[in-house]
Amino acid sequence: MRKKRGYTRDIPKELVRDYRLFAIACEGSKTEPTYFGLFRHMSNRIAVDIIGEIVSDEEMLTKLSDKSAPKWVLDRAVKYIEKEGLSKEDSLWFVIDVDKWKFDQIKEIADYCDQNSNWNIVLSNPCFEIWLHFHSQQQKLNEKISCKQLKNLISNFDKGGYVASKFIPHLRNAVLNAKNADSNINFFFPSENETKVYQLGEAILTIIGSHFEEFINNVLPRLLNNNRSQRTKRK
Repeated sequence: MRKKRGYTRDIPKELVRDYRLFAIACEGSKTEPTYFGLFRHMSNRIAVDIIGEIVSDEEMLTKLSDKSAPKWVLDRAVKYIEKEGLSKEDSLWFVIDVDKWKFDQIKEIADYCDQNSNWNIVLSNPCFEIWLHFHSQQQKLNEKISCKQLKNLISNFDKGGYVASKFIPHLRNAVLNAKNADSNINFFFPSENETKVYQLGEAILTIIGSHFEEFINNVLPRLLNNNRSQRTKRK
């Protein structure tokens, strides 16, 4: 049972929570969930829900006949809120790539976010790999680049291709680099080769503070060791 925020006579103290929930609706089925899934282990000050893991495709197909955007993404978020709840201290984040969407479709979600103070949309132009790029690079790319090219570029970040745990230790740098590269910080839509995902990273880092260093130095190595041990046992 998810703990409730704030103490009242009707809520037992053991069910009162003092963390903030970040509910993340992302398009990708692998890259983004594996990346943001690691945030769950950063601190007891936050909780992270990947909405696609809680509201399944099967549940959505009972409401919608196809995965049309933005109806699919919006309705999935609403379905999640119906199931799990979202207090005013919690926040909902749409993490979206612009390469597959028309501006009017993205603007529709942005308008919904404007109407709800704890709803947020963070876009990457053209795709999420631009955000990953800023984990190791201060400057944004000067030339137009496709998502396929970006995926190849990111796979060279370290041996073994894309591994989320190798990017997470550089989160603070990514926030700083992407924010500095943002050519229009007050507009929701990023320019080419820019991303707004730093806003989500910044929001989380602000809450967890020094817990981030504890996570990187102690928790993350244990997680990786446990994963390696489990893979070895399966073999």
